Amino acid sequence: MGKVAVVLKVMPESMEGFEKLKEDAVSQLKPYKVEEQPVAFGIVALMLTFIVEDGAGGADLLEEKAGKLPNVSGVEVVSMDRL
Repeated sequence: MGKVAVVLKVMPESMEGFEKLKEDAVSQLKPYKVEEQPVAFGIVALMLTFIVEDGAGGADLLEEKAGKLPNVSGVEVVSMDRL
């Protein structure tokens, strides 16, 4: 089995706790790369890239863990690419 790059888009409930959300995501999920993507009206989404083993449930587990972080209104798997 190979490795897969998984990109999650994490939407905050409010921008007031955005920096704390970003800190929590980095410390608890340990993404390979973290980017901010402007959405609209001052709202910014976190784009988290992970490198995981190609196997059943890898992206689903990441999506579930990200969804449990405080101040998260939604999580979406944006892409999954084999490396």
